[in-house]
Amino acid sequence: MSSMRNAVQRRNHRERGQPEERKKWGLLEKNKDYKLRAADHKTKKTKLKQLKQKVLDKNPDEFYFSMLSRSGPATRGKNRTGTVNGDRGNQVLSQEASRLFKTQDIGYIRTIRNQTTKEVAELEEQELELRVQEGEWEVEAEEEKEQGLGFGEKDLRKLQRREREKLENKLGVARERLSVLTEAEEALEMQRARMAKSPTVGGTNKSGVKFKVRERKR
Repeated sequence: MSSMRNAVQRRNHRERGQPEERKKWGLLEKNKDYKLRAADHKTKKTKLKQLKQKVLDKNPDEFYFSMLSRSGPATRGKNRTGTVNGDRGNQVLSQEASRLFKTQDIGYIRTIRNQTTKEVAELEEQELELRVQEGEWEVEAEEEKEQGLGFGEKDLRKLQRREREKLENKLGVARERLSVLTEAEEALEMQRARMAKSPTVGGTNKSGVKFKVRERKR
């Protein structure tokens, strides 16, 4: 029966063509074609959005290895060190705004320096207490050695040495940090003094000429 049905001539179902005024645009788009085109458009739109965000998030001063290539695309308009030549479009701050920012920087550095100073004082006090305890432990170790009790003298000295080394390392790092913060604060103070409306310190200009501030005669 099915073979008879298949043998009968059937009507050819032809797809509807484009209207006359739209024939220049080719075949009539079907729903399946539209779905594919819409999905492709959405994918490209998402990709473009991601690329735009990536460009906005990029740091122009960030280092990457193509900067070291003489012929690489990343070296155009840049020095050998990777810094950009000429004006990078940054906003130029006024003298007043720059001096205000330096004042805020000095305040922050001074706060951290005071905290570091307290930390150094506490560590020095702990070191002094540890040295006193070392003397007491040596006396106790001698007594315990005579009685045959407690740690041996060698174990006690090893324990004392470890504690002292830890404390000395920590104290050395704190002192170095304090020295760096002090130098930074002094440098900022000097810059702010030179940027004042009536400078109170001398210095060297961009041409390398030294100058000093004239003092009023008394």
